[in-house]
Amino acid sequence: MKKITTLLAICIVLSNALFAQITITTADMPSADDTIRYTSVNPMAVDVTITGANYNWVFDTVATISQGVYNYKNALQTPYAFYFLGLNKYGLKTADTIGVGAFSFTDVYSFYKKSNGKFEAEGTGMTYTGIPLAAYYGDNDEIYTFPLNYSDRDSTTFDYTIQVPGVLDYIQKGYRINTVDGWGTIKTPFGTANCLRLVSDIISKDSIALNGFGFAFPNNTRTIKWLTNTDKIPYFEVSGSVLANNFTPTRARYRGVNLMPNSISENMNNTNSIISPNPANDLLFVSTKTIGENIAIYNSVSQLVLNVKSNQLKIRIDVSHLPNGVYFVKMQNQAHKIVVQH
Repeated sequence: MKKITTLLAICIVLSNALFAQITITTADMPSADDTIRYTSVNPMAVDVTITGANYNWVFDTVATISQGVYNYKNALQTPYAFYFLGLNKYGLKTADTIGVGAFSFTDVYSFYKKSNGKFEAEGTGMTYTGIPLAAYYGDNDEIYTFPLNYSDRDSTTFDYTIQVPGVLDYIQKGYRINTVDGWGTIKTPFGTANCLRLVSDIISKDSIALNGFGFAFPNNTRTIKWLTNTDKIPYFEVSGSVLANNFTPTRARYRGVNLMPNSISENMNNTNSIISPNPANDLLFVSTKTIGENIAIYNSVSQLVLNVKSNQLKIRIDVSHLPNGVYFVKMQNQAHKIVVQH
């Protein structure tokens, strides 16, 4: 009886260790020269409304849209090396373009620093009409304050000004509210990990001033992040815009590449097979290279909704029973993205 009791106690201790509440510190943040892969998925296929203590989030059936890399470059390797000198300066490209029309900026970078108490953006760089411009923040954007634990909440301010001499000033001011509203485990196609869930709301105003005149526009966003002790970037994150307290997800991605053998991969532009019409109404016509090829149709959350085998080189598939939406037609090692619209 004593041996059984001892074994049970060991199992409880191991279970608590595997699924314990974690703390995020500066050691869990990225550094210069870190190259970390991610996979983008359909943001509308993810339910972000449920959270809490000791919760198990399961996102392991999301369909892959594309894959990319977080590349934290030493500042000397960016277009803005002149502005951010120093071996400890490093940046990440955060956007291809921001702004409107003639007032657009490209190659947008954020430059970071970390300490025992904070991980913060201390500068930004962007290019206007081919000219690289940059500036340090007047008030750094404190992305995280440490240590991060469940139920923590903080609010910080930030501002910076990019000057185009003799032309215009680009100004951003705002504040960030971070709330750790959940902890537990998260499962994606990449694996399973212990995590904290953090909701980061940014309420800001972007302004463009020129010759004493200018205009401003609100830029309110939200990013929901599942943070771990092992991955440097969020294990999973969903971001989008906030308007009148309504959150509209526009991007979702998880750390790593899709390891599922039956996942929808990046070969959506493969032309070995012809699928028409797209959008499809009630009938979908599929031309294949071989008879007997298996044709599988998945919905936007990677659920198999239809599976047929071709008995000739061109077949007709009835999709009239499928709800309107985005689907993926998978054949051997290729996939095609289609829309069903009745």
